[in-house]
Amino acid sequence: MRAILEAPWYVLEDPQAPGEHLVMESVGQKLAPLWLSQEEAEAFVRQSPASRGMQVGRLEDLVLKEAFLVALGLLGVRQLVLGYQPGRPQAVLLDRARALREVQQRMRAGLEAS
Repeated sequence: MRAILEAPWYVLEDPQAPGEHLVMESVGQKLAPLWLSQEEAEAFVRQSPASRGMQVGRLEDLVLKEAFLVALGLLGVRQLVLGYQPGRPQAVLLDRARALREVQQRMRAGLEAS
């Protein structure tokens, strides 16, 4: 999880509605895709008709990652799908609440070190 938290995150944003991100639903569960590579996120946009018109946004600061994870929680998202591409039978899932706890813990540790 540490490497994922330290890497920049790439998410899909709706340029017509700032702050709106792509959320998917599968088997009654809301999921949010997340990529660690801009190229992978752009490949998803090209391959997925539902995401056409969305742009790739980069989240690098822990504060932005925390805000993203909190907002997803308000939308009922429980899992992050890491590196998802259409047609891949398997995907890596990350628990959103756990990722949020880890981000907040790192933020507190950074404040205490200051």
